[in-house]
Formats: sequence, C-alpha cells, structure tokens
Amino acid sequence: MTKNGLAAIFIALVGGFALTYSMTKGISLWPLSIFIDWIPPGTPQGWRIFHLGMLTNGIMAIALGGAMNRLSMTPRKAAIACWGVIIAVWGNFMFYVFGMFAPNHGLSYAGNALGEGNLAGALAFLPAVFGAITLMVAVALMFGAKAER
Repeated sequence: MTKNGLAAIFIALVGGFALTYSMTKGISLWPLSIFIDWIPPGTPQGWRIFHLGMLTNGIMAIALGGAMNRLSMTPRKAAIACWGVIIAVWGNFMFYVFGMFAPNHGLSYAGNALGEGNLAGALAFLPAVFGAITLMVAVALMFGAKAER
C-alpha cells in the first residue's frame, strides 16, 4: 500500500503541473523569459480535483498501510484489505482523469442532472464504484482486527 500511495502522490505532483499549465494556458520556463502556449486537455477544475484527489488518496494508502502494520490480521484478510485500498486508489485515478471529459462528471453510468452519459463517464464511474466498495471492505476488515501494541 505504501508504494502505491507514493506512486499516487508522485502522479498528483505531475498533475499539479497540468493544473498550472491549464490555469496559465501555457508552460513558463523559469527562470528564462520563455512562455510556450499550451493547454492540456481537461479543465483547470478537473486538474485541481485530480491533483488534490490523488494527493489525498496517496496519503490515505500510506496511512492505512501504516495502520495495518499495527493490526493483527490473518494473511488472507491483510491481502484483501491491501488490495482493496490499492484498487480504490487507482479506481479514483480513473475517476479523476475520465471525469474531466464526462458531461455527467462520471457520477453515474448514464446521464444525470449534470449532463449526458458517455464513454468517459462510464470509464470514470465504474472503477470509482468498484474502488469505493473494495475500500469499504478493506476498512471494515481493518476495523474488525485486533490492535497490537
């Protein structure tokens, strides 16, 4: 979980550059006075959500991995919890990326009050729902485990 958390944080930091480029509509090559007009696909709001969401998911994975080390769990339950968190992190990654390109923001499989459903919406929604379920299972398993000293 820790390595996946670190990978998520790294990707979030890269996404921070996309956020900056999206907001400024280009790449500033500091300390030089060079500005390259370029806008990454997506929106500044979408990149902000991506950046902050992946940072949060990375921190969550690292924290839950550390917490799991203090719990007495069978190897099978520990593996299920670990994979539940990892699936959640990368399911949310898909949600943040594809949600930027979905009129319905990836909050449902079909259309909703925010907009019509499309392929991007489905690619955002389905992994996010699967990740939410696996994360709930992981947290429930961890909650039910005995804490070690």
